[in-house]
Amino acid sequence: MKGRIFVVDDETLMLQYLKKQLESNGYEVKGFDSPQDAFEELNGENVDLVISDVKMPGVTGDEVLDHVKRHHPNVGVILITGFGSINHAVNAVRKGAFDYITKPFGGAEITARVNRFFKHRDETGNVSFEGNTLEAPKTARPTPDKGTVAETGRYEAKLIGNDPKMQNLLNALPQIAQNEAPILIQGESGTGKEVFASLIHYNSERTEGPYVKINCANLPRELVESTLFGHVKGAFTGAISDAKGAFDEAQGGTLLLDEITEIELSVQAKLLRVLQEREFKRVGSQKELKSDVRIIATSNRNIGEAIREGSFRKDLYYRLSVFPISIPPLRERRTDIPLLAEYFCDKYVHVNGLSEKKISDDLMDYLKNQEWKGNVRELENLLYRGVIMSGKSPKITVDHVRNVLFDQVDASFRDEVAEELPLLPIEEMELKLIQKALQRTNGNQKEAARLLGISDRTIRNKLKKISDEE
Repeated sequence: MKGRIFVVDDETLMLQYLKKQLESNGYEVKGFDSPQDAFEELNGENVDLVISDVKMPGVTGDEVLDHVKRHHPNVGVILITGFGSINHAVNAVRKGAFDYITKPFGGAEITARVNRFFKHRDETGNVSFEGNTLEAPKTARPTPDKGTVAETGRYEAKLIGNDPKMQNLLNALPQIAQNEAPILIQGESGTGKEVFASLIHYNSERTEGPYVKINCANLPRELVESTLFGHVKGAFTGAISDAKGAFDEAQGGTLLLDEITEIELSVQAKLLRVLQEREFKRVGSQKELKSDVRIIATSNRNIGEAIREGSFRKDLYYRLSVFPISIPPLRERRTDIPLLAEYFCDKYVHVNGLSEKKISDDLMDYLKNQEWKGNVRELENLLYRGVIMSGKSPKITVDHVRNVLFDQVDASFRDEVAEELPLLPIEEMELKLIQKALQRTNGNQKEAARLLGISDRTIRNKLKKISDEE
């Protein structure tokens, strides 16, 4: 036996998948769908590593990390999530996590991460990288400007904008919401597709019903069909009992299929049948089950191209696009940037219990002239950073948003290293980013520093440290 591992995940199928994958590679694995159950067993078990999902009801993965590091400091922790960001990854590692993995991931990747943990522990005697413990922010809900925000009272979903394109969407929302037709929402990542989908559900007659969200891009390929339709005992290896799927859970409500173009063609055919017949079968069963579910689908891909490439069914597209919605990128509605920036500034001032802050004129000019390849999400993250980094200052300036290593990397540059970074420790991530920036700028440290959003002195210090170690 290579080592003993606890896996904590509230999704049964993911739990079974991870358990089977790691056991087949020589590890002893115990799965828990409740963090509290895992905590209890940690007290009496000799465990080497805890792998925990981040997004769970009740106790989150971050709280699992805090508990393990406080009460079982000799146990390693790896976090997995479908909502990863470099900020969160850095904070997790600083708080003691050994690694941080974003979905989707394959069996080979999770096994490689676990193997790396045991190798690192055996060579160094450490189960985590040293870092600073960060406190979780206090939560509060800011009051939005009612004239420019579509929202619901019970669900914090807001679509902000005075641009004519956005106003057209907001004006059409009631008519779109008050019917049963499927909806296809297209737009680049970070534009607000999921926010608009949420608004549709919570302004519909299904608002009292469940709202189930499935990120199709985060699911291991072998779990997609079972996640959507459920399965019966014995349908496949690891199906140890009957399990409901998303269509069961969403009965009487709405099912959001995020990034639907990532679903295989064979499963697309079954989705088409549900839309046509309003019936489905669980994996391994011949019994027809009724579907009382409204489907909302989203995609950040050009679906026309996906159809031409043969990766998306044309007939499914026509079934979904009774209401084809397109959320414009932020660069096409630049007049909304000041409105959004002020909203996010107020939001994170409230969230963190800080005194009122204003955005300086130089920062507002800076924001208006950015490309925003990450769209509204990128803008929000930048303002969140500015609120924190401005400290006690009543004004947020350009310097407050451009002095963190990872977050000011432009989107195209970030994409080049995205696949390499998850497998690296934080110091190696820093070095990789610096190397990439220097390659792009032909060795110009000042230009590389501008690209990364740091000072050229920081780059010199990092390179000197590496040189001294060698």
